[in-house]
Amino acid sequence: MNTNHSALLSRDPQTRVKHEILAKYLDSWGGIIVHPLRKKRQKDWHFVYVDCFAHTGRYIGESEDVIQNIETQTVFGSPIIGINALDKLADYALIKGIRIRTNSILIERNLEYFRELQNTLCIKSLNHRVKVTTNFSSLADREIAVVNADAHTLLDNLLAYTTRDYTWSFYLLDPYGPSGIPRAFVQPIVQQKRHDVMINFMYEDFIRKTGLAMKNGLKSQYQKLVDNWAAVFENDKWQQIVRETINEIHEHRYWRDDVLEGIPLDDMEEGSLLTDQQLGEIKERKFVDLYKDVLRDMDPELNIKLIPIMFPTREQTMFYLFLTTHDPTGALTINEVLYKAKYLEQDYRKRYKVAKKIAPPVYQLPLFILKPEVQKSASPTRKAKIEDVADIIFLQFKGRTLTRREVYRRLVDTYFFPKEIDNALKLLKFTNRASFHGNLVHETMIEFSNLSG
Repeated sequence: MNTNHSALLSRDPQTRVKHEILAKYLDSWGGIIVHPLRKKRQKDWHFVYVDCFAHTGRYIGESEDVIQNIETQTVFGSPIIGINALDKLADYALIKGIRIRTNSILIERNLEYFRELQNTLCIKSLNHRVKVTTNFSSLADREIAVVNADAHTLLDNLLAYTTRDYTWSFYLLDPYGPSGIPRAFVQPIVQQKRHDVMINFMYEDFIRKTGLAMKNGLKSQYQKLVDNWAAVFENDKWQQIVRETINEIHEHRYWRDDVLEGIPLDDMEEGSLLTDQQLGEIKERKFVDLYKDVLRDMDPELNIKLIPIMFPTREQTMFYLFLTTHDPTGALTINEVLYKAKYLEQDYRKRYKVAKKIAPPVYQLPLFILKPEVQKSASPTRKAKIEDVADIIFLQFKGRTLTRREVYRRLVDTYFFPKEIDNALKLLKFTNRASFHGNLVHETMIEFSNLSG
């Protein structure tokens, strides 16, 4: 095995959070799909994980350990997370009496990273399952296709494989480095009914490129950067937002600095004018909403969830993760995954900041370094008031009869968890505002009464 450690990086807190989200949702995604298959006639059920920008598949360790000069342990990235999730799913399904096939497809364009990816699979003793091929139909159960190519050139080949009958697929679209993903590549993937997708929207890079978009006569290399983001949106609305924001900032500064000279008017509270930071946050929300609209335009039935991930030591957004699904249970499950991820992010950032603050000189030996203890954030267990959830559900569905699946579907834009909805439905039954028989499953018919409250 020929290893080039120059291609390997340490894992930063933001990447660690991203991996936690990926692992937790992959575990839920498979279970949500497999559970109802028990009642269906045996088919050739097939689950596929596609990592379109796989990189090396491992890290030399956590960044907090590296900056403290502590001996590190190898950390595995998204390719191994995806493979492990499918292996766990296949074992779980077998226990439930369901036999499924699984395959992973790992794509990396950079040859140096691709070779390290192959080394990673060897380290994990997976090399006997690996095939270097784009003939995905030739893959046997649990085999892993690795491809040294640009994922954009493989779109038709990928879709031909992942859209076959009785196949469910999870795509990770997480480009390495500053880059956007063209709409023409994303749209055919997220439109598929049995495709769940996680997209890394590189907000940090995007916001840097917006300034270039307003300049004329750009050199070709800079114009290419602007064109890259233009392909993400395929409209000029993002440039319109840039122009509007620039005007707002100029007008705001003129009003605050030149007209008021820093002194508030008699009928204004001091500090009532927006700060530059607040204007920046407004611009960020506009851009994020715009990309959400772009995804929604791809498929009006798409359920979209998102989470901002912060810089390790700055109170600024580094990137957004967008997760898309057509399954209402999946969408509500994502709520819980992302809620818990924000607590993990707090812990990881806190530990990184402490590690960086007390990092020893580079010449100090690891033997004399103590890893700092950092108090964890409060428990991420959310104690939602079920009475309030029940009231919201009742007001929306009063006098109607629906299945639980339809209730879930109509609540996908809320931040409720599936368990919270189920507990609220049980409370409605207990208070005679709803009735249903047996255990709550997706096919359960729920009759909501016409009571006034």
